[in-house]
Amino acid sequence: MPSRKALIVRTTLALSAVTAAGAAVALSTGAEAATPAAAPAPATASAHPTPGTTAGTTPTTTPATQAPAPGATPTDPAPATTRHGTGDRPSPAAKPRTAEPTGHAAAPKPPAPLPAKSLPDSEAARWKPMGPANTRPVGPETRLNECATVRGAASWQQQGYVSAFKTPAIEDSFTFATEAAATGAYQNLVTDLAGCQDTSREVQRKAGLTADARVERTAATADGDAYRRQWTGVAGMSAPGAQTNHVYLVRRGATVTVLQFTEMRTASGPQHSYDIRDDRATLAILAR
Repeated sequence: MPSRKALIVRTTLALSAVTAAGAAVALSTGAEAATPAAAPAPATASAHPTPGTTAGTTPTTTPATQAPAPGATPTDPAPATTRHGTGDRPSPAAKPRTAEPTGHAAAPKPPAPLPAKSLPDSEAARWKPMGPANTRPVGPETRLNECATVRGAASWQQQGYVSAFKTPAIEDSFTFATEAAATGAYQNLVTDLAGCQDTSREVQRKAGLTADARVERTAATADGDAYRRQWTGVAGMSAPGAQTNHVYLVRRGATVTVLQFTEMRTASGPQHSYDIRDDRATLAILAR
């Protein structure tokens, strides 16, 4: 009989509908411990803000600092995903997953979250932090979105932001017992996101939607990668509807930081379109 394993599932964004009086966004960030009867589903299985960066069912824990709208967690900020151009490039070839050291010895202190003004597209988005950063409990696995999962982290710090468009961004920093463990976790995230287009389309098919997801890597540095996913989101880890999700991964020493934000599209087109040519600069800022 398989052993029971706790799986920490991270709740990322759930955007609610815009009301007649004004835009009301539901940001849901948090974690929920689950104990499946069988071994946990593979990293590419869908889950929701229990990310993006991205499918599955929405867990409920409530955020410490309230932002414009939906489900949240007790003491936590909010999540993210995004939107832009229409490249039809296939997802990068997936690399084999790397075995990660499991030691949970003293981990380094996570870096301070990015100032809101340093987030992508800050001039137009006018990002504001959703309260102070929160230290969150970590388990063997932490789901970032439908595609990516962090394994073996020793600590987890989360900072949520909200834009003038009432859309969310979230920065998650994970520390590890050793630099080698962080490198393994980072490489596994790259592998997860290399297969994100296929994973996202499978999530859409299961939800009865047209499989229109397109994922591409938009920038890369020695220890950083940026991705863009354009798709019709499935309610759960992502908001439902047409959107573009931006995901940034950076490894610095024994720390892996993931930044995600979302752009929603309306029937008349995008609310706003972020220029992905700035993605390399965003990776450099995250690697500060």
